[in-house]
Amino acid sequence: MNISTKLNSLILLFLIISGFFSANPATAQRDIRPDTIDDIRNRQYIRNSRTLGTAPSMGIGKSDLGIQRPVEAKNTGFGYYLGFETKLYYTNNPASIDSGPLKESSGVWENALRNHFLLGAFDLGGATFSPMISLSYTKFTHFGDDLFDNFDFDSLGINFAGVFQFGQGWTIRPSLGLSFDLNPNEGLERQYHQITPSIALGKQFKISKAQSFIEWSLAHNFTDSAYGVADDKLDRFETALIWGVNIPFHNFELSPFIRFGYANYSNQDRSDFLSNLGLELKYSFSHWFYLKLFANFSSRQSDEDTYDFNRFDSGIGAALNAKF
Repeated sequence: MNISTKLNSLILLFLIISGFFSANPATAQRDIRPDTIDDIRNRQYIRNSRTLGTAPSMGIGKSDLGIQRPVEAKNTGFGYYLGFETKLYYTNNPASIDSGPLKESSGVWENALRNHFLLGAFDLGGATFSPMISLSYTKFTHFGDDLFDNFDFDSLGINFAGVFQFGQGWTIRPSLGLSFDLNPNEGLERQYHQITPSIALGKQFKISKAQSFIEWSLAHNFTDSAYGVADDKLDRFETALIWGVNIPFHNFELSPFIRFGYANYSNQDRSDFLSNLGLELKYSFSHWFYLKLFANFSSRQSDEDTYDFNRFDSGIGAALNAKF
């Protein structure tokens, strides 16, 4: 099969298959953001391959993350990651609500384009420092029930981060993130945005042949909504702990993860506890193309019962990735 035929087959595949969740622009749970697990993995992928020696062949880096000395920066440390992922999945609660007429199942088609720019790796004599810029654009399309005709939205994300990487796989990552939700039915009119300064402490380590990571983060979200909600009503402090592991076998990779979060709202008498449990099975045809099956269970328990919900998502996906 020549290169042209392969590319045509991939294009056809992406037109056939491609997931996450969303909410109606008029009743949106805008404080529920898409999962960050893929972004964490993509940042690790480019950072490890540029600052820890040999580039990984598939998935997250296969470098020895248990080194007993500070990491060594390469001559330049510059890198670029470009990824496109399409997902098609079922969700039993696209509105992320506890009850009501909108608590119906639907299908979701999600297409995401992600870019990460690593702007060097600088030796600090005991650590390396890597500034990074991330850009993402995600499109959510719902189908299966007329209730969700107006649920579609696009999300634009921009993140500026400085990654301090130490020996034995430890990292500290201060960052500033901006996200914008846009209405595709109203000429991409901005419906919601938030600005999020944050700091995260993370560690990567090996368990036999598996690669694992754990990250604890602190963040504050400054928000603005276009739907009659007070501009700062969704302002909140958040802290979260996420753990994941990637278990390779042949061309497959099994990746369970779990996330616990706590949010306290600055302008409401409200606190939320959130949890996510996910499982992903990926098959890599090469280092730049894979297919996957995935499932994710999410829940929120709030001081105000009206914000509680449970949701289950499951489906299939495919991705193209390029690293320079």
